[in-house]
Amino acid sequence: MNVKLLDCTLRDGGHVNNADFGGERIRGIIRGLTAAGMDYIELGFLRDGQFSPDQALYNDVTEIYPYLPDNGGKSKYTVMVRPDWYDIGQLSDSEGRIEIIRFAFYYRDIELTREYARIAERKKYSFICNPVNIMGYSDTDLQELVRQINDMHPEQLTMVDTYGSMTIKDLHRIYEIIESGLDRDIRIGLHLHENQSLAFGLAQEFLRIREKDRNAVIDGSLLGMGRIPGNLCIEIISEFMNKQYGCSYDNDILYNLIGEYIEPIKREIPWGYSPAYFMTAQLNMHRSYAEFLLKKKEFDLYDISQILKSIELPMRSEFHNDHLEEKCETYRRRKTDGK
Repeated sequence: MNVKLLDCTLRDGGHVNNADFGGERIRGIIRGLTAAGMDYIELGFLRDGQFSPDQALYNDVTEIYPYLPDNGGKSKYTVMVRPDWYDIGQLSDSEGRIEIIRFAFYYRDIELTREYARIAERKKYSFICNPVNIMGYSDTDLQELVRQINDMHPEQLTMVDTYGSMTIKDLHRIYEIIESGLDRDIRIGLHLHENQSLAFGLAQEFLRIREKDRNAVIDGSLLGMGRIPGNLCIEIISEFMNKQYGCSYDNDILYNLIGEYIEPIKREIPWGYSPAYFMTAQLNMHRSYAEFLLKKKEFDLYDISQILKSIELPMRSEFHNDHLEEKCETYRRRKTDGK
């Protein structure tokens, strides 16, 4: 089977709890995922800042080594880098234990990403390109992105549905453009969010429509842990792969990891479907707008819908706190005047 799975619990899940899993939980998750036969395991972010052994945030890969099992089995380990958040000069040469750097970037940073990728290659890493908000690319933009990616030549280009706004029609459009132009030896990945409760359906459709001679990777996380409302559940897609394609992921180990490590977090910090995050998905808008409005408590869902719709298109792809505050104040005045 040339479709593999990548677990991103420690990286995307880290958005839920500021990556503060605790050292023993980090170690247990990595070792459990390895024992379960996960193909790729994303260990967290490389970011500038103070290292803590309890957080899945690191300045260098060497800080991760104490968490890794002696035998990685078939699993390959990866970390994520936002080039605008990290000084790659800190990165040690690869010793083969962590093999892959995933670069997440806005298109404005593609040249910086290209520079970082070359540095990573010189340090003996392979790399993956995760362009943020693939739904924000027009057909022409996608064609240019593919041209740039072919020139950079990573081992994988991931379709990242950052704001959870992708539908099956969107998946077909984006996949067909990428498939038709991407060099054959570059994998296509898929990273989904649950704003519309569509992640598993989209993953199945991706498996149905993909070109069978193209290597592919699907991301997921334990219990869907990820930036609220969450990700595709790795235990769901792995069981589907076992039944439909004869794969051999050990879901009993995944269930044990969920019960021991993830459910206690979810009881403290819930994630999952929320109408406010569904609204941001419909507008292909940064989910922090919903998060901000929900925390205010003064607005009901109708209010949140009206405020979100008032945010101008150019301001939607990234979160602008001051702009949102202005929209909130305008809405308050309008409600007061209407009484």
